[in-house]
Amino acid sequence: MNAGRALAAVCADRAVLGRIGGSLGEDARRALDPSRRAEVLAAVRSPVPPGLRGVHETWIEAAIESLPPRARVVLAEGPLHEADVWLARRACARIPPLPAIEPALARPHTVGDILRMSPIALRDWLTEVGRDQLAFALGEHAAAVPELADARARIGTSPRLGDLGARRDAIERARGEAFVIGVRAIAPRLDLPLARALVLRFPHPDALGIAAELTAHRAGRSAAWSALIAP
Repeated sequence: MNAGRALAAVCADRAVLGRIGGSLGEDARRALDPSRRAEVLAAVRSPVPPGLRGVHETWIEAAIESLPPRARVVLAEGPLHEADVWLARRACARIPPLPAIEPALARPHTVGDILRMSPIALRDWLTEVGRDQLAFALGEHAAAVPELADARARIGTSPRLGDLGARRDAIERARGEAFVIGVRAIAPRLDLPLARALVLRFPHPDALGIAAELTAHRAGRSAAWSALIAP
């Protein structure tokens, strides 16, 4: 289970959880809902975390690579005895489960919505964010790049106009493909648990590059959230 739910399972004091920021605190407070309490406690006790299938299968393959073949069966069918429980927990130790994908979610509304998007929707949205940043960085020179025509139109109107951050920051991010630029642009918006979970939506080991970009640009400055998610 994710760290937020684990916190809610051991601490039911809303005042304490209210002091925790980011997606960690948001998940913990959501898990305090009485209608979800039993679900959270059951997840804590489960050797195979609920929602594990939301992780890209290549990460699971990497996790069980050094384990006995039985680990694959345990994750697929569930444990039958104590040794199976150990295998399941060993395989899942570094893999936080993800929430269910909402197929209709094309762009997030809140930061937490990022984990509810499909990998395809995430890639499309981040590519659009990256193109906006690239067009902003290029300024009037973006007119010479036909692929940026839509981006130029988007950044010229509200809510993007005036809210894309400092142009110097956009120039610093504007290297490589648009998707990677988009990843760099949202990095300051993600806390560590959310960034880690986002990476798991994409195939291993390619996603290690995404993780590196999120880490490298976490301390940077970002555009306004309304500008990043605008249709």
